Amino acid sequence: MAVVLVAALLGCRGGALQRGILGSAYVSTARPDIAVEAVNMPLLTAGRGSASLVWSDMLGGLPIQMWLAVYGQGGLSPLAIVAQAAVPQGWYWDSISPHFQSVDVGTEVFGGVTYQACTYIVDPSRDPFSGLVTAVQPDGAPQLWMARYFAARFNFNDDKIIMEYREPLPEGIVSLSALPYGQGDLLAAFEQRARDAFAVGVAPQNLGGLQTGYIQGVRWQYMGQNFLGTASKYDIYDLD
Repeated sequence: MAVVLVAALLGCRGGALQRGILGSAYVSTARPDIAVEAVNMPLLTAGRGSASLVWSDMLGGLPIQMWLAVYGQGGLSPLAIVAQAAVPQGWYWDSISPHFQSVDVGTEVFGGVTYQACTYIVDPSRDPFSGLVTAVQPDGAPQLWMARYFAARFNFNDDKIIMEYREPLPEGIVSLSALPYGQGDLLAAFEQRARDAFAVGVAPQNLGGLQTGYIQGVRWQYMGQNFLGTASKYDIYDLD
């Protein structure tokens, strides 16, 4: 009976957790069972890596295991990011909070799951993905980007899926909360493009050709709570 129960829990995938890049999609067979990719955008770089949440009480920062797929053509073309981030045992992802000075905070549903969402301006100076796009204008000023961020927690808050869609911030825009006259529809149109940018489903049964290498081009020193959010340690009580 125990063998039957274990087999039922593991399912027909043989019980092995598999994560990686299949074609142009990021797939995971558990925690959660998901396949996600950007629509009509080429895969720019993808793979696994590790980050460190320095704003934690762990010496040297909290180690975060990550999978990333980044889509786009570089330069000033739109950019789409798919990430799965896992905290170590004994920790959990905190509730998902909006980015600083974000607007249009709400929820979006992908693959039957509700994701927290917000729109904000990305400053490339300390952004982990600025090496993949244009980060400086010809006059030396930073090239700002407009981003729509989606995030949801899974596996008892041990794992987090993040999707983010970016476009260069239009000239003349300095704040998303006070748009110039005549630009009232800018955010709604951008957020609709962000919503349509991602296709989310379940991981396929056939994972032949799964790629599991390390991602290139990400500035890991800047991968922190601004993109990932914050995590906390479970309280352990001594009942003796």
